[in-house]
Order: sequence, then C-alpha cells, then structure tokens
Amino acid sequence: EEELEPTLNELLEQTSLKWIFVGGKGGVGKTTTSCSIAVELARRRQKVLILSTDPAHNLSDAFTQKFTNQPTKVNGFENLFAMEIDSSYQEAFEFRLKQDEGWAKALPELLSAFPGI
Repeated sequence: EEELEPTLNELLEQTSLKWIFVGGKGGVGKTTTSCSIAVELARRRQKVLILSTDPAHNLSDAFTQKFTNQPTKVNGFENLFAMEIDSSYQEAFEFRLKQDEGWAKALPELLSAFPGI
C-alpha cells in the first residue's frame, strides 16, 4: 500500500483519490480550504465536484454564485461544479438509502476512499 506524504502538493497530485473530506469546528476555514482545494484540483483533473451539506450555504458566498442540490458549473471554470445540499434533500436521500439498502452498496466505496481502511 502506498504511503502518502502529509503535504498539500501530495494531496493535489494523487490521481487515485476520489473523495476528499474537509471538516472541523466552526470558523476554522473549512469553506476556504475546500474551495481552494477544488480550484487547484480543477487545474489538474478532468472534472471536479465540490459539495456542501452546511445549512449556511457558504459555497455560494465563496464563489459569489447561487448553487442548489444539482451540480452547477462554477463561473469561470469549464470543469468545476458545485452543489449545496439542503436538509430536505438530505432527508429524502437518507430515506431512499435506507429503503434501497443503499448504505450497503455505498459504504464499501466510501470506505475505500480513505487510505488505510
């Protein structure tokens, strides 16, 4: 298994990563960090999707553009898309996953996205 160096450049250069999660307490720069990573990845990859489940919808503020629960092209980019998922959509999605046993299907792919798991 490949050992990853703990650098931003190493993160951006990894072609095997499908998912990157940015988390933390309020006010620590999650939106700024995730938007910066998404912009840099858009320079290196064919397509990039950044999504937020934050009810405050900070991606719209960061990119000065309105986003919804559908992937929308970010102004000024051909390959960067953004989504802001609202809670009603999340609840419907979670209900569907429970009905379709979707977690059983989605969980292995999600876990494989984390190195070492």
